[in-house]
Amino acid sequence: MHFQPIEHTSDEAYIAQTHNSFQVEMETQNSNDALDDVFGFDSTSPTTEHHHEVALDNSHPSDMHRLQAEHSTAGYREGVTAAKESSLQAGFDEGFSLGASIGLKAGQLLGVIEGIGEAVRDLEDKDSKHVKELLKDAREELSIASIFKPDYWAEDGNWKYTVQSAEGEDEVVFSDVAEAHPLVRKWMTIVDEQVELWKIDRSILDDETSQRLDTVMDDPIITSATPSTKKPLDW
Repeated sequence: MHFQPIEHTSDEAYIAQTHNSFQVEMETQNSNDALDDVFGFDSTSPTTEHHHEVALDNSHPSDMHRLQAEHSTAGYREGVTAAKESSLQAGFDEGFSLGASIGLKAGQLLGVIEGIGEAVRDLEDKDSKHVKELLKDAREELSIASIFKPDYWAEDGNWKYTVQSAEGEDEVVFSDVAEAHPLVRKWMTIVDEQVELWKIDRSILDDETSQRLDTVMDDPIITSATPSTKKPLDW
């Protein structure tokens, strides 16, 4: 038998050419995808746009959490800084005023005891020796370390002891807090007893315009009163 050769028609040639072109395009596209990591990508490519959208979808939640954490941290720091600026100075002013009031009261009490001790320094009687012992105790108990012990003050700076306002006043002031301090109140009583014992006129201490002690000491003492058992101390 004799078979006639099969002639290639134009349609078959077109189909074969199209198939070959599609294979070349797919191979080129795959090679481009493999080299994207090295040479970047073309933003106009449909495949590239698809990969870019997927990358955005995957990174978007993590970026939001990171940005939220960064802004929260920055806001917290700004809030702490602003709070420090507004409250630090006010707290310092209040603490300084309170400490000055207590220190002034304790210093006055210690000064009276030291003055009496200096006046009776050369005496050896019982009361004079007692003043010397009181002076030693006063210097210890009216010191900064003793007055501001944690037994009397909380960590926030408030006092732990009971404080009442002065008679006729509605609010508690720093002088009330100072006089209500247990150590200050104790030594106020002791000082009052010593002032009464040694016949001290405390009004002289409050008068800043009075004559100085060294000038008074030079003046002769003129009096017709009967000497008392305790001679008033000269201030």
